[in-house]
Order: sequence, then structure tokens, then C-alpha cells
Amino acid sequence: MLTVKELSKSFNGKSVLEKVSLEVSKGDVIVILGPSGSGKTTFLRSLNHLEKADSGILELEGKTYDLAKIGRKDVLELRQKTAFVFQHYNLFANKTALENILEGLVIARKIPKSEAEKIALEALEKVGLLSHKDYYPNQLSGGQQQRIGIARAIAVKPELILFDEPTSALDPELIGDVLGVMKQLAEEGVTMIVVTHEMAFARDVATHIVFMDEGRIIEEGKPKDFFLHPKEERTRKFLARILVDASYTENYIL
Repeated sequence: MLTVKELSKSFNGKSVLEKVSLEVSKGDVIVILGPSGSGKTTFLRSLNHLEKADSGILELEGKTYDLAKIGRKDVLELRQKTAFVFQHYNLFANKTALENILEGLVIARKIPKSEAEKIALEALEKVGLLSHKDYYPNQLSGGQQQRIGIARAIAVKPELILFDEPTSALDPELIGDVLGVMKQLAEEGVTMIVVTHEMAFARDVATHIVFMDEGRIIEEGKPKDFFLHPKEERTRKFLARILVDASYTENYIL
């Protein structure tokens, strides 16, 4: 479904991504882990052309894009096939939850408003916030705002949803609701690439784990192999720091 070949990106002469390649099949949940500054978010943003790559090829649903030379028409086409869920929600403060979802359907997708409203209400129901359709962002908790962001993403029925640390800005007690919605999407076969520090989600929901450091993929594999039998020393050191509870891997059973 998606193939990324040798994607590279530098900022002010400093390499952030070095020839990163990735294969994604339909229905995959790819979780990208790694320390801060490892290039995870830049890689994700480059797939949606929120950052312009210096080089790299992206193939999505049979169409090939040269990310360094991609034109406006192809950028719009690429964004028609993907959706992005941001760390800090990116909702319009002056629009209700329903209006925030309608914006992408009516303005970007040119869907008639009556049809778009039906789609938006279905998306709100899926994330458990239909009763909050007329609330403005400042009337919603962080977790609710993020679920609106997810509803906005699924409403456009993309081929692929990209999640950039969707729970990192949330209070701990709000994280579970957002992860619950994402797990539900995974169970429905929605294809996702998720940058996150949520190890339990990676363990329980991911079909494939990618570990990045210093702009490169250091190791990748199935969750069970990644957590129980990491091959690279850098991976082992990362897991030792992140998994504070030593029993985590011992008790891990798929």
C-alpha cells in the first residue's frame, strides 16, 4: 500500500533523516518509537508534505511521488489520501466540534454540506462525542479535543492516518480514551502510522514496531520480538530506560 524509499531531510545543514525506508501494508498499525530528536516527527510530517524532504520516493496506492520535486497538484492528491492527527489538536477555536469536522469535508473535499454533516455526525459518534457536537474547543478537555481531531481524520476516509504523538499533550487520566479510539480503529483495519511513547499501545496494538535514532531506523520487527528479543544494543538501552518496570517484558504475552 505504502512504500517509502530513502527519505532524507536536513535543517540548516544538519541531517535529521538519513535515507529512511519503510513498507506499510493495508491494515498495518506501524508504531514508531525513539528518543526525542530522533527524526520521528519529521519523518511523519514528510509523508504528508508538511515538511518538504530533500530526497526520497513515496509510493501510495499505485502512485509514485518524488518528495523533493513534488508539485502542488500532487501534494493535494497526496493529502486527499492521508490524514494527520496532531499533537496539539489544531482545532479552529471559533468553530464547534461539528464545524471543525465539516471544514475538511466541505471546503477541502467539496462534499455537499448535507452529506458532509451526516459523515461528520457519524465520525463524532464513533469517537463517543456526538453529544458534544455543538461544543467549542475551549469547552472540551484535552482528551475530547484530541478525539475531535481523530474524528476529523476518519471523516475524510483516508487510505492512511498519521498520528504524531497524539497523547503527549494530555493529562494521564485522559490518555486512555484517546488510545481506546485508536485501538478501535486498528481493530476495524484502519491503516495507521503512529509516533508515540505509549509502550502498552505499541505492545498491544501495533503490527510492526520501528525504532529510530539519529535520523535512522535502528531496528524494526514484530512487537513480541522487539520487546522481548531486541537485536541492537541501542534498542536495548532505550527499552531499559523507557520500561521502568522490569516485569514489563517478563509478563509480556501476545
